[in-house]
Amino acid sequence: MAISSRHRTERRAEGARIAELGALSTPLVALAKARLAAPLLYLELTGLDSVPVRSRRATREACLRAVASALRSAAGSVLRKNDVVAAGPGAQWFVALLVDRAVSAPAKREIDESEVGAIAQRLRVLSAGALQALHRSGDLSAKIGVRCGWTVLDPVDVQRPLADLRQAVRGASVVARLEAQRATVLAAVTHELRTPLTSIVGYVERLGGSKVTVEQRDRFCAIIASEARRLHRLVDGLIDLGAWTAGKISLRRERVSLRELVAGAWEAVAPIAAPRGVSMTLSGEADAEADPERMLQVLINVLENAARHAPPSSVVTAQVSAPGGRRVVIIADKGGGFEPRVRRTFGLPYVRGTNGRTGLGLAISRLLVEAHGGKMKVGGGTKGGRVTIELP
Repeated sequence: MAISSRHRTERRAEGARIAELGALSTPLVALAKARLAAPLLYLELTGLDSVPVRSRRATREACLRAVASALRSAAGSVLRKNDVVAAGPGAQWFVALLVDRAVSAPAKREIDESEVGAIAQRLRVLSAGALQALHRSGDLSAKIGVRCGWTVLDPVDVQRPLADLRQAVRGASVVARLEAQRATVLAAVTHELRTPLTSIVGYVERLGGSKVTVEQRDRFCAIIASEARRLHRLVDGLIDLGAWTAGKISLRRERVSLRELVAGAWEAVAPIAAPRGVSMTLSGEADAEADPERMLQVLINVLENAARHAPPSSVVTAQVSAPGGRRVVIIADKGGGFEPRVRRTFGLPYVRGTNGRTGLGLAISRLLVEAHGGKMKVGGGTKGGRVTIELP
């Protein structure tokens, strides 16, 4: 596999020796003359913008060495003998031209995209592993990662092979971003589903024991029911998220008491709050034109988040008011509060915080509030967590 080159622009150190993009001209022209289409893999480093400018060059060189090492290790297994690898400008992205998997242009549709995608993912895993070794040694920020994409490169213009290659790379980079988003979505949904499912399975197994008292049975059944309702809310929220994206979400508005909705939401959250000794104080009153089921879901999500993050034996406060014709609900706890990244990206589905969590429930809540014509924000005012819901 050609991962180094005597191309005249190659000036990199031995440890980072990998062809620059211009070195692909020769194999590209050869494929064009033979009227062959070839799969093109794309790897992109992420998080480099978070590196201080003074150390960015050294960081890129370290990343280049790591990725070059990973690509070399892929030769003979993931990559074949005649496949060619090169680095783009600044070594922020890399491409692998799968020459050994090229097919005649009319047979392009016969290329198995799932196989190409699997190859790209294996290269990503190898590259990510090399970067993680640098993370562990302290030589690289943990924010540096890698994502992958792919496309099928049609026979290029022999007079301008690199121009056509760059066009294909742009398409592959879009795929890389979509794949990264899809992976985040799957991780978010998996994380949200795992906790209630684990509780349900665990307590069902305990109910099967021979030494369960009546009191324990009642408590276990209550927890199972609570977690099942939580699953139901999550599924409903994901359905709403899809409907909102498609522009098809519909609301059944009626006059509702926000105070009563907050009280009802806290009852749903009680199985989570009570074991931790967390209680709630509720003040104020206001009515609103809203979909009671959707607003109850919003308040349950917000109060559940507060109950989980509030210190043990503390109090969550809920305040309902109607200033200037608006309807406002403020829910606050005395926990650690929302990290800056969450405040900046709040409400964007599947965005990860520094703790790796996605806050999917709050993202769905914001979506539902905005569907009512309102707005929702986090932070501000006091220490701890604070969520403000405003309805027209």
